[in-house]
Amino acid sequence: MKINRLSSIIFLIITVVLVATIFAGCGGSVDEEYQYNTVIETNENIPVVGEPEIEKITGYVEDKDQKFLKLPYAIENTDLEIVSIGKYSDATISEETDKEILALVVKNTSDQVVSFSTFNVKCDSKLTTTFSPTNLPAGMSALVYCESPYVAYEDVEILEISEPMAVMSDSLPMLDGVVGVDYKDGNFIITNLTDEKLGDVYVRYKNCSDGNVFLGGTTYSSMASDVGAYETYTVPAEYYVEGSSVIIAVENYMMD
Repeated sequence: MKINRLSSIIFLIITVVLVATIFAGCGGSVDEEYQYNTVIETNENIPVVGEPEIEKITGYVEDKDQKFLKLPYAIENTDLEIVSIGKYSDATISEETDKEILALVVKNTSDQVVSFSTFNVKCDSKLTTTFSPTNLPAGMSALVYCESPYVAYEDVEILEISEPMAVMSDSLPMLDGVVGVDYKDGNFIITNLTDEKLGDVYVRYKNCSDGNVFLGGTTYSSMASDVGAYETYTVPAEYYVEGSSVIIAVENYMMD
């Protein structure tokens, strides 16, 4: 009898522990402070599918009389097309050079995303620079400028493209309904809306300009590591400018 009673007590204890564990896992929720954070920050002024409005691009001056290339110019081995050639300057670039630099407006003519691309441009007999448009959605355009090194437009004597390549993807991931992303005071606030661990969560964003174009080829990233169920994280968004930046992708990676 004592043995049976002891067994019953042990069984009861185990059952209580298991039930408590189950309810502990199911009873979580987002902290009250962040329960508002259920969607991913958007920008109504983002570029859309269609032609760029060249004359409206901030800081850019098209060279309508250029003789370097016949436009539009299809870049070999990519789905990119150069639709404008000119010069560009902004506050960031002026810290590096006081001259207006070579810039191009490129359009993705495919029905896929140009995840990554690069091509070299020879500007004279000795000088070659590089352009690298990234994460350019189907049918959209970007103003891209030379990156390495900066080349003053007044110094461009020729414009010969070499070593072009592009990596394509069907779409850009966006964890709608899985995470909320808000922007406040220079940071992204990332909230896991689920009861699942998400691993590392990346917020990818680009800058954009008037004229229906993305600004520059660069895609910036902010990352919250080891994201737990219902947890919220604040991470720096150094290059995000409210009103002129746009989140283009949110994705997560689980560690093995």
